[in-house]
Amino acid sequence: MKKIKILHTSDLHFDTPFSGMKNNESIKCREELKEVFERIIKISLENHIDILLIAGDMFDNLLVNKSTLYFLKKCFESINKVRVFISPGNHDPYNEKSFYSMIEWPENVYIFKGNIEKIVLEDLQTIVWGAAFTKTYINESLIKGANGIEGYNNIMVIHGELCSSKEKNEYNPITEDDIARSDMDYIALGHRHKYVGVNKALNTYYAYSGCPQGRGFDELGDKGVLLLELCNGYCDYKFIKTSIRNYYEKEINIEEYFGYNQVKNKILSFIDKEDIKFNSYKVILTGEISEEFNLREDILEELIRKDSYDIKLVDKTEIKIDIDELLNGYSIKSLFARKIYEEIEKSETEEEKEILKLALKKGLQSLTGEEVRDYIN
Repeated sequence: MKKIKILHTSDLHFDTPFSGMKNNESIKCREELKEVFERIIKISLENHIDILLIAGDMFDNLLVNKSTLYFLKKCFESINKVRVFISPGNHDPYNEKSFYSMIEWPENVYIFKGNIEKIVLEDLQTIVWGAAFTKTYINESLIKGANGIEGYNNIMVIHGELCSSKEKNEYNPITEDDIARSDMDYIALGHRHKYVGVNKALNTYYAYSGCPQGRGFDELGDKGVLLLELCNGYCDYKFIKTSIRNYYEKEINIEEYFGYNQVKNKILSFIDKEDIKFNSYKVILTGEISEEFNLREDILEELIRKDSYDIKLVDKTEIKIDIDELLNGYSIKSLFARKIYEEIEKSETEEEKEILKLALKKGLQSLTGEEVRDYIN
């Protein structure tokens, strides 16, 4: 059979609102998603791709700018020799109100519209299978009904959530057994935003490409697309980074430091000054600090911004105390600490314990004489 080149991407989430950001920052992040897609188009041209598979959630929600639709149309027109197949997902289901019906797509673009169907590409000796979400939740597997045809490369693009045969979910539940029985050569999956490699069930390769650009600290590290070569049931693949902005988390122990400037300098010593211009960092502060140091994240963040760095801080430090001495004493601090520890012993969830530990920390700092404005963020 003919060797074919495939590019697999998913979960672009165009026009994500980025609601937690300032307006200028949210606009910048939305434009970065377009820049990432232009990278994907460039990769398609440079590698002479035959087929581009987009496994759902190309759009994020109920609001999409018309300019975004025309941007995508122009991008697809620029690769008019590449066959593009899109499987709408739970964020952008295909129906009479969907964005997919708002413009006329180029001839090289095919959008799946419901139950599993196949498109035969005789010149490539390939059959492309696919399905679409038509509503936000799909409780039964859309893969069932697909059955690879001998004499062709059989590939599928679909949005869904992998699960075991005993599990259920509302996002097109797909089992390894479903994949194995499909007799596909490769299944391009969308929905999960993290790439963890290409797997195989019997004769079928399958993978989540992950999203090509992270949008927050729940989507850490390099993001990209999968470049694949397929022939006679054998699949060769390579992950290509496309993300312009990466999100990273770092834990930094500050227990030997006192005062905002010392902590600020410690943080900045852990982060490359050039790297932070292009990426976003969440720094989790840990360690035991003096009860006399009433650490406030907002003040520390402001000091860091003065050096032109934007870093999100999470304070998970604890107060450095002699527990036995504190709990056995008769001061107001001891009475307060005993009461909090009694509540911690009764708490049933980790969330409750964390809140009580924070209350202990802020309470001890307050009793030491520092002003405390916010007890719980």
